[in-house]
Amino acid sequence: MNIEKPESQETIGQVEVIGTLHCDVTQKGDLPRQSGLGAGPSAVIELDRGLPASMLDDLQGFDRIWLISWLDRAQGWKPRVLPPRGGSKRGVLATRAPHRPNPIGLSAVRLDRIEGHRIFIEDHDLLDGTPIIDIKPYLPYSDAHPGSAAGWAEEGWAPHEVVVEELASTQLAWLGQRKVPLEDRALPTLRFRPMPSRGHRVKEMAQRPGVYTWCWRTWRIDYRVDPVAHRVSIEAIRSGRTDDRGIHQADGPGDAVEIHAEFNQAFQSGS
Repeated sequence: MNIEKPESQETIGQVEVIGTLHCDVTQKGDLPRQSGLGAGPSAVIELDRGLPASMLDDLQGFDRIWLISWLDRAQGWKPRVLPPRGGSKRGVLATRAPHRPNPIGLSAVRLDRIEGHRIFIEDHDLLDGTPIIDIKPYLPYSDAHPGSAAGWAEEGWAPHEVVVEELASTQLAWLGQRKVPLEDRALPTLRFRPMPSRGHRVKEMAQRPGVYTWCWRTWRIDYRVDPVAHRVSIEAIRSGRTDDRGIHQADGPGDAVEIHAEFNQAFQSGS
């Protein structure tokens, strides 16, 4: 059940949008779960033209910046939510869930360059059109605290080494040449979340125990998991378009029927 704000709850001040983030990502499922995990998408922030560009003076010297955003597509909130990692509900304030009393996002992103009112960034976790309400420099000496306890997020969790085998490497390169960002989406996901869990599109192959398939849009990645060595070995990529369902309503350029047909023709013999 979504929570409505009580009449007695205080509202303070007013939030001013200072810019808008523009990128190619329009669906939540195509985003990394967090910024800073590597291989995230690139974007440009257009600062409001009514604001002086001198606001950005001296920001160029920082490798990373904090984006404070308004998650405008997050409607309503719940006191307890089910995070992507872990099978138990948690208090919303103990998670990074976008659905919260104030849908404010906090992202540490990599700063590429600044051109006038435009800020070019990489490795973010926001959708196209997200309003930006503030920007701050990332200060390693005060913002990074290695060794800090991470509460429930540490339970049964360890990053995996991801190994891309020869066939899969060739297939990912083929897709990358056609602007299908499967490698950028797959590697961070499989490093941190290779196993099946609720809401995670991973299934173990019935005929091959220990081998899993991760689904990203209309593509499938087959991989092995070594739980002792914490290693994921990506074997092959497959097209998920095996019938005519929805083929004329592709989610994005990488889902186009023509690309799937070319891929199947190029790799139909597994070579």
